[in-house]
Amino acid sequence: MATDPTLEPVVFGAAVDGMRKALGKHFTPALLETLKQAGVDFEKPQVAYSLDTWLVVMRALGATVAGEVPEHERYQHLGRLFMRGFVETPLGFAALTAGKLVGIKRTLLRMGRNFRTASNYIETEFVEVGPHELRIRTFIHEKFLPRVSDRSTLIADYRQGVLQEVLALVGGVGSVQVVDAKHDRHDVTFRITWA
Repeated sequence: MATDPTLEPVVFGAAVDGMRKALGKHFTPALLETLKQAGVDFEKPQVAYSLDTWLVVMRALGATVAGEVPEHERYQHLGRLFMRGFVETPLGFAALTAGKLVGIKRTLLRMGRNFRTASNYIETEFVEVGPHELRIRTFIHEKFLPRVSDRSTLIADYRQGVLQEVLALVGGVGSVQVVDAKHDRHDVTFRITWA
């Protein structure tokens, strides 16, 4: 379904394309039909999808690629897989190339802008704790929060996986931990450390 990105939280087509590239081998005809019924036709992507529609799709994809693991780990895994696919898109490849040139800290400090290329609802704040430690707070913009019906940890778990994979892709060895979370508001602070 087409959506107006100024009125509701949406996920842009680049994220859909990245997910398609990341999980292409899992897209059986049955799964494609399930996802189409949920509102996302991966064979005919649109410019944007509502966040609630996208979360239904993420649940189906998570169950397909990692249904045997607990939910938290399932969506972290999905986030890591997404990043592997996203860097195969022109936009993702450019971001990865730039990340390798500017280094881990500057790449992580650009994540707010990178999150905004995938969606319109994410706000990001950073605190530089030390030369090898950052705190990244991500949250849904206040104007969009009433339009998000899902209050689970899915978004936080997925984003943690994305950050873990970004760290790995730019050559960092470290960890991404949740240090504060208000899941009812999708407001999560991650502590990222690397060697």
